[in-house]
Amino acid sequence: MSAVPESIDALARGVGRVMRLPTLVLVTLASLASTVALVLAVVNVLTSPSLGAGEFVVLALAVLLAAPVVAFAIRRRRWLRLSASSTGPVVTTELLSPDDLADRVEEEMRGQPGAEDVRVVLDAFTESQLPAGYGQRRGAGRFVGRVLGSGRLGVAGYALTRVEKAQRALLVAAGGPVRAPYLKDDLRLSALALVGTVLAVPLASLLAIILALVLLTA
Repeated sequence: MSAVPESIDALARGVGRVMRLPTLVLVTLASLASTVALVLAVVNVLTSPSLGAGEFVVLALAVLLAAPVVAFAIRRRRWLRLSASSTGPVVTTELLSPDDLADRVEEEMRGQPGAEDVRVVLDAFTESQLPAGYGQRRGAGRFVGRVLGSGRLGVAGYALTRVEKAQRALLVAAGGPVRAPYLKDDLRLSALALVGTVLAVPLASLLAIILALVLLTA
């Protein structure tokens, strides 16, 4: 049983290592787009000759788009910090890929409560790591589609239920929140924040462009 917490620690570090750069790019783009949109929305409110409900609706939309970006950035940083400081043989993540580590965790948890939920969630994650060019989706859109789409995890509600059960099982197997602090945050909220961050890039960019045109022509 002692091997299970070590394997989960190694998997957490491996996930952090693989996802660090892609999520950094995503957070940077989303932060830039949402910040510009929010600033322009505030300027629109302050410079409007006759304030109406429309200006405040636009401001609320800008805040709504920025909220998941902030939440995901905080949770991402916390995951990377806590998983990097977790105990266990660090060399494991250097020799094995996250796919191999996920297989090891699945094998070591076989027969334990929640093992099936862990298998489904980890399989969905490893599928999202297929080489670029596989299928029609790309990047973060492919990841979100595989995890929350109509594939292995089904519709979003069913997916989040699976994630919750898998997290509980992993937390117990890892020795609790003190032993595995990176599993304390609700991964369902992290997943929703990730989706919101992905959506914020095009939506906040579009909102910023529209607001810029409105302010220039006012």
